[in-house]
Amino acid sequence: MNEELRIAEEMQRVLNATFEFREGKFHFNKTKQLEIFLGTSRFLFKLDCEISFEHLQQDGAAINKATMYLLPEEVLAFVEALRKFPFPIAFRQRFYLNPHIVELSIESLEPPKAFAQRLSAALSEID
Repeated sequence: MNEELRIAEEMQRVLNATFEFREGKFHFNKTKQLEIFLGTSRFLFKLDCEISFEHLQQDGAAINKATMYLLPEEVLAFVEALRKFPFPIAFRQRFYLNPHIVELSIESLEPPKAFAQRLSAALSEID
């Protein structure tokens, strides 16, 4: 658990997020603000990105997951930023489309810090 806690603290710094340990996982909470224009109306939302890792292995890899919400116009820049980093063999991403918000779910088997660095770089591209 000490090694996992050290990794969680590193991820906290990389992601600039808070974390807690519950249900056998380290959960990170990062808030993202979305601004949507519909006609002459403007809507501001604050949504939490859920990021977690669990089952740290001997080789340093863990099961990493993230669910985040993007505006449709942010998706391309976000995905392009992700591509700048090498992907692990076990990587999956899914998009759930809505006319105004896109839900992106990512799962990987890799060191949690590498996962956090990729996410942080991609989020900084759209902030």
